[in-house]
Amino acid sequence: MIPIGGLGEMGIGKNMMAIEYDNDIIVIDMGFLFPGSDYPGINYIVPDITYLLENKHKIRGIIFTHGHLDHIGAVRHLLHQLPAPVYGSKFTLAMVQKNMQEATTEYAPDYHVMDPEAHEQVFLGDNFSIELVRVNHSIPDATAVVVRTPEGVVVDTGDWRFEDNPVDGVKFDLDRLTEIATKEGITLLMNESTNCESDGTHTHGEFDIQQSMGQVMEKYPNSRLIISACSSQIHRMQIILDEAKKHGRKVAFAGYSMIQNVEVALRTGTITVPKDVIVKMEDIIKLPDSKVTIICTGSQGEFSAVLNRMANGSHKYIKIKNSDQIVFSSNPIPGNEKYVTRTVDGLMREGSGVIQNGKTHLTGIGPLHLSGHGYYDDHVKLINALNPTFYMPIHGEFHMLVHNAELAEKEAGIPRDNIFVCDSGDVVEISQGQARKAGRVPVGGVMYDDSGEIVSEVVLKDRIHMSNEGIFVVVLTVQKGSGRLLTSPDIISRGFIYLRDSEELMGIIRQYLKQKVARTFNGRKVDLDVAKKEIKDELTHVLYDQTRRTPIVIPVINEIGGGGKPQNNGDRGNAQGEQQNRGQGNQGGNRPFKRPAPKSFPAPAVPDSEAIEPKVRSYTRGY
Repeated sequence: MIPIGGLGEMGIGKNMMAIEYDNDIIVIDMGFLFPGSDYPGINYIVPDITYLLENKHKIRGIIFTHGHLDHIGAVRHLLHQLPAPVYGSKFTLAMVQKNMQEATTEYAPDYHVMDPEAHEQVFLGDNFSIELVRVNHSIPDATAVVVRTPEGVVVDTGDWRFEDNPVDGVKFDLDRLTEIATKEGITLLMNESTNCESDGTHTHGEFDIQQSMGQVMEKYPNSRLIISACSSQIHRMQIILDEAKKHGRKVAFAGYSMIQNVEVALRTGTITVPKDVIVKMEDIIKLPDSKVTIICTGSQGEFSAVLNRMANGSHKYIKIKNSDQIVFSSNPIPGNEKYVTRTVDGLMREGSGVIQNGKTHLTGIGPLHLSGHGYYDDHVKLINALNPTFYMPIHGEFHMLVHNAELAEKEAGIPRDNIFVCDSGDVVEISQGQARKAGRVPVGGVMYDDSGEIVSEVVLKDRIHMSNEGIFVVVLTVQKGSGRLLTSPDIISRGFIYLRDSEELMGIIRQYLKQKVARTFNGRKVDLDVAKKEIKDELTHVLYDQTRRTPIVIPVINEIGGGGKPQNNGDRGNAQGEQQNRGQGNQGGNRPFKRPAPKSFPAPAVPDSEAIEPKVRSYTRGY
């Protein structure tokens, strides 16, 4: 077992697992990860597949557990590099195909749809057979993967939760997994870790959320309802459509990803649309508010998502007004809380009502969201039902993997030596009934920007440096041959200091530059690259001594003219100016530049409490 990504990452995502036996490899999932704000300009990160590229002649198949981007998002960058048959459930492969439409290559994968309810087995190479088993999740057609190998049965759970009453009527097929465990035994269970730290189990289901949506429609019969949800929540959209039909409302979808996913669901028959309910955005604005329901993206406070654009007035059709009711059918992803709060504040400043999940005591509305991942008691139930010999937590940050391992040891009695907490790249080897960690393979991430182009690590470091320290450019124009400064040095500062407020520092810098040019050139041939490096290093030290900051310093030297003699174009004024400049340069060269003494600075200020009280502002909310 070789996790190429998804274990111990800096967030949830980049899930990719390789299973190798002899001359055969199969790959499970191919996702990407959304980085945080400390990766400026980076849209997502895909796994580094160096090991798989070196062994791509062994790859017999690629299997997908479900259609979330943290499991399929990297396909348009990676699938053509690892040509092999692709397997998954109907809706999952439709989502993969949708993502492949954005690929820049002409590669067309060989898709094979598998039916989890049929318990069909597909043989891959000489050593593997695979079977998909139905699980419940927050996206339709989610599955676990059962891999039969010469060393025993391996189960990759994918992402899952238990549901007593799923929207599509198809429950988690625990009976099939238990049957496999009983008849064949499970050598290794690779179980997701995302919500294993959450206590208990789910206390409500999707139909309880449908009832809450009905409460909102009954409580605000004359308001436009704008419901924000994740774009892959197809079953959530189904219950909203059904409830809108009951209350005589029309529904429009807003957001590119949401519309794309609904189209995939319609093509695969995953969603059933009540008659005369869906309308286009350009048509729904013509209806009275009491008939309007909009399902849109932006539940995580994304700056450019539809909900934020509605709030700030930049959306083409909708501007939030004080009679609107905004429903967040989601929970903030850890780390996104401040962005969601920013969006909520913006909506409330426009006077609209905001209804969030988990705030029944404020709104009188029941549950509005259901996590797609099992809680602590759900994990205990699954592990005990399958009773694996070896256990490997997957899909999570490192603390989640550790708690998942502790759960398995404490609640399911799996010996600690049989539990493997790994980072991406660790190799777990099973042979003759024994398992051990057996070294590592090269792994990492490849960063992409919004345009889908690779961003190098050097570029990212420069972006971070500039965002924190700024940039400082000096431009020197010298006469070719003599090396005499033709103009006073030009200085450009961006994100570092405001030049007009730093005249003393600029005087120091200009004095240094004039003397540096006089000493360096002095009528002899100069290696400009060496000169620029010396200026860069020395300026960096001067700026740090004077400001305690280290901007990126870029020296530019322009050589003009030639022959070592001043060019005379008949303009006496210019000649006098050049003579004056030359005199200043020589004068500076006779007096050595002396670096001023470093300034003393107070210790950096840090917050001394968890919350900083803002200034009192006037209460301007309108109703």
